[in-house]
Amino acid sequence: MKKLLTKQWSFVWAGVVFGIAQLFYFVGTMWPAWVSGKTPKVKPMTVTTDLGKMFRGVEVWLSNTFGFADPQIYGHVKEVAGDVVNGGGAFVPGIGWIIFGMMVGGWIAGKLEGDTRTWVKYSKKMLLVSFIGGIIFSYGTRLAGGCTLNHLLGGVPMMSIHSLVAIVFMTMGGLSAFFLMGKLGLAQNFKHQNTLSYSKAAYERGDKSESVNYDPNYKPTKRPIFWIGLLFLVVFFGVAVYGGLFSPEYFNHVKGEKIVSFNKGIDHKGIFYVIITLFAGIIAGFGMAKSGFGTECALVSVEAGAMIKKDEDKFTRWGLPRITKTLFKGLLPIQGVTAAWIITLGGIILFWGILGYDHGFSGSVKYQLTAGVPIGGFLLGAGAVLLVGCEIRSYMRLGLGYLNTWVGFMGFAIGYLPFALLYDEHKAFLKNTVMVEKYFWPELITDNHTGQVIIAFLFFIGLIFLLRFLVKKGAKDTNTSSANIMNKNTEELQFEIEKLSI
Repeated sequence: MKKLLTKQWSFVWAGVVFGIAQLFYFVGTMWPAWVSGKTPKVKPMTVTTDLGKMFRGVEVWLSNTFGFADPQIYGHVKEVAGDVVNGGGAFVPGIGWIIFGMMVGGWIAGKLEGDTRTWVKYSKKMLLVSFIGGIIFSYGTRLAGGCTLNHLLGGVPMMSIHSLVAIVFMTMGGLSAFFLMGKLGLAQNFKHQNTLSYSKAAYERGDKSESVNYDPNYKPTKRPIFWIGLLFLVVFFGVAVYGGLFSPEYFNHVKGEKIVSFNKGIDHKGIFYVIITLFAGIIAGFGMAKSGFGTECALVSVEAGAMIKKDEDKFTRWGLPRITKTLFKGLLPIQGVTAAWIITLGGIILFWGILGYDHGFSGSVKYQLTAGVPIGGFLLGAGAVLLVGCEIRSYMRLGLGYLNTWVGFMGFAIGYLPFALLYDEHKAFLKNTVMVEKYFWPELITDNHTGQVIIAFLFFIGLIFLLRFLVKKGAKDTNTSSANIMNKNTEELQFEIEKLSI
């Protein structure tokens, strides 16, 4: 139990934990429908719209606290039946408990390991690249109808058509950014996780490749950007959590009256929804922090692993850490994601397939294949790699204290602006460029629900065999055993491989 709490995990087991978090999230989001007697929707974790609501909450808080006229950047008022009401435009004030939970889960993991990552040193160039990555990524979420979590960890088990297309372009974008990082001389920063014990030991033996982000004389608190990033986080999450708990009144400057409204707060969704979705986020964030689990590595791992195996010297010249090369050659990230897929799809088959609940990735243009999907998908993949962490991994890394993620997170706010300021134009573009009207690919084969469930079950079995194949291939390509791939964290696996290769 001590090792379980204080040491890193393998990607497979982190994926299992993330899949369990998805099941909790299912229950939490279904609860309001259950108590109201409505048919629930089966919907895996989604975070990007909630993030926009949280940005809007900060905007409203600033206008009310300091007496500013509400700038209505992230959301604006609209007219309904001749009456101006709040809540129009892109976003209304609200909170994503799953987002806050992921940050808390990362913080808890760091505390249990005695290793918060504020010690990780990044150059000004790397911080700038992360900031740009955050902008690119968050705008991509608006075009693609969701982030990498939505498409890769939710869309695949939901059998979503637009997610499959998004993933293809996410992979292309990720690989492009991966090569760009190499050309910029930043490949040494591309690590799934930094731990103090590993980096310090590498530094003391003069191993620069594995310790580039470690400097015993580094003091993060002496950098102004540290305090700017911390203040941004405190305000952002402080406003959201307070609003979610207490639903404060805010002033609608158009109607000239106070309105109580905070989306997904206790008053809106109920205490059980808040507790379960927050708990799901904490579990997910904890599992990610215990492994470096995320989506951007998984997107490029198959192609990058093959390229590294073919010409490892090239990537060594880039400065890519050995542990990262092992990560890719061992196919570790995609193994974790596949494990999460299996558990998530099992829950989907139960609730959608057997109990007949509604399919959550349907009924809106957001979940259809539009021209925005390939464009946004490419931006998602590129932004995630430049961030050294996709959106959900970024939330976990916020809690761990990674400075480049704090900076990249501020970029998220800017990336949302084109969509929020030109909301109607973006909405019209997506609506007018729908390429496939069906939502999930079993619909392309049959309209019969039973037939669709049988297809989903066969897909479930196929994913189990896929995970088995990936583990065996990863073991073969790294000259180790399947048991090591399954149960050792990446650092332990690296030590094992280096010992075996002597």
